[in-house]
Amino acid sequence: MRKAFAKLTDKVNANDSSKPSPGTSSTSNKAPPPSTRKAVYPQPPTNGPGQLPPKVAKTTHHGKMRFFHPNGHEHIVSRDVGNSGVLDGKVVWGWGDTLMGAGGRGSKANICATDSTSIGNLNDPMSATDTALWDNNKFVANFIPCLPAEEKDGGLIKYAFGGSNVIEYPLNSGKGLLFFLKIHRPDGKNNIKGAGVAHVHMDGDVPKCTREMETLWSQQEACYGDVGIAYDSRDGFVYAFGKGPQEADEQLIRRTYLCRAPIERAFSVDAYSYWDEGSKTWGPQRRTTHGQFGTAKLTYEQAIFGYLAMDRSAPFWSSYFNRWCFLYGNSWGFSDVYVMTAERLEGPWDTHGGMVVCSTLPEGGEAVQGEFRYAVNGHPEFDESGRTVLVTWTRLNEIYGTTVEWA
Repeated sequence: MRKAFAKLTDKVNANDSSKPSPGTSSTSNKAPPPSTRKAVYPQPPTNGPGQLPPKVAKTTHHGKMRFFHPNGHEHIVSRDVGNSGVLDGKVVWGWGDTLMGAGGRGSKANICATDSTSIGNLNDPMSATDTALWDNNKFVANFIPCLPAEEKDGGLIKYAFGGSNVIEYPLNSGKGLLFFLKIHRPDGKNNIKGAGVAHVHMDGDVPKCTREMETLWSQQEACYGDVGIAYDSRDGFVYAFGKGPQEADEQLIRRTYLCRAPIERAFSVDAYSYWDEGSKTWGPQRRTTHGQFGTAKLTYEQAIFGYLAMDRSAPFWSSYFNRWCFLYGNSWGFSDVYVMTAERLEGPWDTHGGMVVCSTLPEGGEAVQGEFRYAVNGHPEFDESGRTVLVTWTRLNEIYGTTVEWA
C-alpha cells in the first residue's frame, strides 16, 4: 500500500524470462502443473506440537518468484509487496505497483497496474499465474477499481489503490474483503486520502474486487489495513493494523495502530473499536491528528508497535505454535526476517529477543545503498501443519522467498 517503490526502467538480459533465476524450484519456462488440493488459511484453535521460543531447523532459499501468463508461458513482471490469502481454495497473491514491457537491456518497463493479483501454486510456492489481464490479454490488470466519479476525474492516471491481504468470509465461500488505501497521484506525488474496505470474490480463477465507498477513514486517521489484516474466528472480529496518517509528524507516521470490528459489520465505521497500547484497552472513539469533532487525538502511546518497528506484514495463525505470528521486517529499509508471537492479535507480542529467522540477503555481501529490502510477509497456506512456512520480501522490484522449517 504505502511503498518504497523505485520505478524500474531497465531490465538487463540476466532477467530475461528465458533464463531461470538461481534458486527457483523450477527451471522450465512453462508453468508447473497446478495442484489438485485446496489451499487452507489457518484459523484457531489448533493443537500443533511446536514449542516457544521458536527455533529454526533449516531454511531453503528459492531466489526470485516467477510469473506466468494463463496460457502457461513465463512472462516478465516486476512488482512489490506480496501479501497473500485464500479464496475458494486458491492462494491469492496481492501486489503493489506492477510493471511490464521490459524485454532486455535498454528496453523500458511501464506501470500496467497500481495493484494486482496472481494465483499461487501449492506445488511450487515461488510460481504464480496472472489470471487477471487487461482486455488485450497481455498486460496484468489492476485489481482495486475506481468509483465512477474517480473514472471521470482521470481514473488510474490520477488515482491508485493499495490493498491489504484478502480475508475469506464466510469461510469456504469464495467471498471476502480487503482493506485499501485511496491514493491521489497528481504529478506523480502520492497523497493518501484515507483507508476503506472493499468486497472481494473469485470469478473462476480471477480474483475480483468491488468498491462501494470512497474511504471509511479520513486522511487524518491511521491508515488501517496498510500493514495487514487478520480474522479471528474465535471472537468473530477482523483486525486491521496500519501506519499513522501521512499528514502527521514523522513519529506518528512510522508507528503502527490497530482497530477491529465484527467482520459482519466491517463496512460500517461505527462498528470499530481502537486499541490503546498505553492502557491496554479497546475504545470506540475515533482518533485523528487534530482530536476535534468528537474524535480523540492520536498519540504515540496508543500505537501497538513503536517507531519503525514494523513494515508491511500480515499476521497469521501458526498451526504449529498455536499462536498468532508475524514474520516481518522493520521499516529501516534493509530488514532481515524477524518473528513475534501472541495468543491474541492485540498482544502482548513476544519478539523473542529480536530473533532473526533468516536473512533477506541470503547470498551474502554488503547492502547496497538504495537497494531496499522490505515488505516481509509470511504465507501459511503452503503447509497446513505450520511446520514450514514460506516468507517473501521485495528487493529491486522483484519478489524473493525462503522456506523456513521450525525445529
